[in-house]
Amino acid sequence: MVDTYVSSKELIRETNYDLGNLTQKQLKTTRQDFDDDMLPNFYLTSQGILNLVSHTETDTYLTFRLMLHLNILPLTKQLTTIAGNLWFRSLQNARAERNEMLLLHEFRARKFLCPDKKSFNAKEAKKQEFGDEDQQETKKVGGKGKRQKAKYGGGLVLDPKKGFYDNIILMLDFNSLYPSII
Repeated sequence: MVDTYVSSKELIRETNYDLGNLTQKQLKTTRQDFDDDMLPNFYLTSQGILNLVSHTETDTYLTFRLMLHLNILPLTKQLTTIAGNLWFRSLQNARAERNEMLLLHEFRARKFLCPDKKSFNAKEAKKQEFGDEDQQETKKVGGKGKRQKAKYGGGLVLDPKKGFYDNIILMLDFNSLYPSII
């Protein structure tokens, strides 16, 4: 399944990724948009239902044209071939998994043996970070037990300073670099 909304977020830089905006900017065509409040009015007459069906077909066609315009299938297939992961995961924009698979294949080519990846559910992750709660209960003395401190600290996030800026503002976005930084 190809989700053009998710794929367009990875492939192009826009401020708005809804279908109307993408068809306007990428395909140079206009899309008729209906307000959600008008939707029940379409079911009052047979012509209204036909208009709604026509609108849905047009949206499907525009989504397909957008997929072809962005070359989503060839690009994700090529990324999958390079990284060695599942094509399905590349279509879901799983960048971290692609980077991990690329590294695993490189380690294997250099004769390194990688340990199995541990998968934690939420309860196991909590135990890993804070320790087992049952063991903490036994460590309590006189009912004054403290929860263990996290083994690592999170990233530093500064709150923005409100006001008018008359100089250049620099915004750094490490979202796409995060797997590479690790």
